[in-house]
Amino acid sequence: MRITNSLRALSILAGFALLATACGSGSDPDPISGADVTLPPDTSEPTGGQPPDADLPAGVAFGDVEGTLIGSSNIGGEVVDPQPTEILDILIAESFPEQLVVSFTAGAPECMAANAQAIATDTQVIVMLEVGITTDALTRSCLAGEFEHTISIALTEGLNGREVVAAM
Repeated sequence: MRITNSLRALSILAGFALLATACGSGSDPDPISGADVTLPPDTSEPTGGQPPDADLPAGVAFGDVEGTLIGSSNIGGEVVDPQPTEILDILIAESFPEQLVVSFTAGAPECMAANAQAIATDTQVIVMLEVGITTDALTRSCLAGEFEHTISIALTEGLNGREVVAAM
């Protein structure tokens, strides 16, 4: 009886070892428990600016923005390792004061944090977006992949005919 139980336990452990080897780095959620699998950090270069097919006007360089801050917003709390991030779309919400709704893709909502700013010049309102991880993301399990997000920026003054552009 003891030998049978020992063999059963040994075969279960061997099965888990084979399963762990087959899963590799774990890019998907665990199909049995549904738990998120943490991936190694992304070492690719961050992307910024607009995609070539965007309907937005031509952007300006991210670090070259000078003007007056007329709105800012945050989602997810403190942003760890903020990186300039590609803005997919900017919608102007006709309200008073006006709001800009910025669309972008980034990691899982529970592990992602973002800051957005609207800087006004004489002729443009330049939207800057930086995305990183939350302060507790390194201690939790996060889904890998790209998720669509939006962040709304309430403006302290109207656009007054200025063109809205995305910083690159």
